[in-house]
Amino acid sequence: MLKQKALKSTARLLLALTATVIASAPICSHADESETASVTVRYSKPLTAEAARHLYAKIERAANYACGTSNTDYQVIANTPGPCVRVAIGRAIHDAKNPILAQIYIEKNGSDEAKKFDITSDVLTAER
Repeated sequence: MLKQKALKSTARLLLALTATVIASAPICSHADESETASVTVRYSKPLTAEAARHLYAKIERAANYACGTSNTDYQVIANTPGPCVRVAIGRAIHDAKNPILAQIYIEKNGSDEAKKFDITSDVLTAER
């Protein structure tokens, strides 16, 4: 009889916790949309394309961290970042105002995406 009462109270507690989680889920998802997170990336001005690629990778990792994504998320694995990550990277590259870094962004994302963030590169590349 004692075991039966313990099971009933455990079942009630589990039911109450489940109801609480279900009731709070919509609140959590709406709160995430309105919050803004930022991560500071320390760097020195990249003078080479290799240094700019390294900085771009740092910015990309910081954007994923700020947006709550990880390297195991589908979007990261498929190399198709979600809107939050795209905006974070675009703003960071624009704010850096570095033509070599801008060129790396354009190579990775295309000129149409770069135009959305007013990213332009003064670096000219020679084609053979």
